[in-house]
Amino acid sequence: MFKILFAPLQGYTTSAYRKVHAEFAGGIDAYYAPFLRVENGVPRAKDLRDLDGEDVRTVAKTVPQIIANCVEEFRILADALQQKGFNEIDFNMGCPFPMQVNHHRGSGLLSDAKTVDAIMEEIARRSSYHESGTSVKFSVKMRLGQESNEETFALLPILNEAPLAHITLHPRLGRQQYKGALDFEAFDRFYTECKHPLYLNGDIATVERIRKLESKYPKLAGVMIGRGLLANPALAIEYKTGCTWNELDRQELVLKMHAALMDYACRTYQGASQILSHLQSFWEYQESNIPKKIFKKIRKAGNLTDYQTATNMLSHSNGC
Repeated sequence: MFKILFAPLQGYTTSAYRKVHAEFAGGIDAYYAPFLRVENGVPRAKDLRDLDGEDVRTVAKTVPQIIANCVEEFRILADALQQKGFNEIDFNMGCPFPMQVNHHRGSGLLSDAKTVDAIMEEIARRSSYHESGTSVKFSVKMRLGQESNEETFALLPILNEAPLAHITLHPRLGRQQYKGALDFEAFDRFYTECKHPLYLNGDIATVERIRKLESKYPKLAGVMIGRGLLANPALAIEYKTGCTWNELDRQELVLKMHAALMDYACRTYQGASQILSHLQSFWEYQESNIPKKIFKKIRKAGNLTDYQTATNMLSHSNGC
């Protein structure tokens, strides 16, 4: 049976969301936190707080992720996480968004074999020893390249020699972002030539899809799912148990998760705008499951009273 990893999505898979999902849905082997990056020469405070407040390590395994454009940034971020006690770290070479790509981070790093090689050497050093006397496991999440598949295949010999726990590959180019079909021809080649345990990420939204991948790629370690789990939080547990949930059960799960997130938001944030900002993103990937009128009311709510009125309507609808 595949392992199921929950992909990191900035603004969605927050510490609170990860904790709530683990409590009410489950089925996840590891939750990957949105990437930590350098800001003004130090780890971004907001990203570090996400790894602090709700300590989901007591509920489910959480793996922090870092994004860097050079070995110096990598060291700053890895040091911060190791000082927090994390002994497993994921390195992001797959983020396709221009703000990161233009700063030579994420998939923008895939064309720079020299820098990737330097970072892999740093990973090798940290994997064998750290000042605390403990070793650290590193994994990589990546794309097929930014502009061309050949970028990744030029890196593969370097990655194969690095002491990586696994690689997660999203078989699209960075410039595609999330558009176009997955390139399974290139993925098949990577699957054959990669020496590390391999996970597939991208366009996985049903149990049937997971089972087809399981049948086609018997050596695959598992899958990493992001948007598919945000749309159907029960997806992993349905696969793990072999039991398909009906619409009402899925609706109940979503409403329970939302209630817990709302309680958290009201206890944590100050002011209606902060609370609404935190909660409204929860529904974005539920759009196809929610009656259109209710979805619009949720998204347009400008105060908590209107928002609660709209979300309460879901309890009386035929499904969400």
